[in-house]
Amino acid sequence: MLGMIRVLTMQDEAAIGLHGRVIEQRYGLPVTSVCIPDQPNGIYDDITDREAVPKIVLAAQQLVQQGCTSIGISCAADPALEETRQAVAVPVYGPGSCAAHLALTSASRVGVLTILAEAPPLIRHILGESYIGTERPEGVRTTLDLNTPQGKEAAMAAALRLQEKGAEVIVLACTGFVTMNFAPELERTLGIRAIDPIVALGAAASIRWQSHHDEAQAG
Repeated sequence: MLGMIRVLTMQDEAAIGLHGRVIEQRYGLPVTSVCIPDQPNGIYDDITDREAVPKIVLAAQQLVQQGCTSIGISCAADPALEETRQAVAVPVYGPGSCAAHLALTSASRVGVLTILAEAPPLIRHILGESYIGTERPEGVRTTLDLNTPQGKEAAMAAALRLQEKGAEVIVLACTGFVTMNFAPELERTLGIRAIDPIVALGAAASIRWQSHHDEAQAG
């Protein structure tokens, strides 16, 4: 089972499990989801990133104790990725790095759409010379700002700017884009491939899970 850690504090169980259900429905991989405490606006700058690190590590340890055989951190900046990998003895996946790797399988000019001031460092590093630039939706500072009519309009405008810069593929470097199901709409509107970070994480995690599942079925 994949343990999914949401970095936005929520009370509604359906909302907490939303990203996990995306993976379950697409790949058949069972997911259990939790959120970290005291982060009502998620992670959107260096301060909130640092605050989240010990919470993510603790959540991962608890999920592994509950029987999870892999961990996903539901934030495209991949916060606490290395710290969590050091703290648990199971695979740990970051959606940002998964999305960046997936983007490189189909294009050599990749743009990054994020709510941060700059592309997350790990995404930028993975893309290397294929990186053509970052855009941030105007007026959007947190994932809550993004999931509004104004936020969606600003995100589409920012994606268009990346396309005009020459992007062949756009990495959606915020899992808030997953919540609003933005990738399909972006692809329909602009005719450019958009990499959903949670779908990318699910693709990576499901490969290992399917292999173990097949081995178990074979006896």
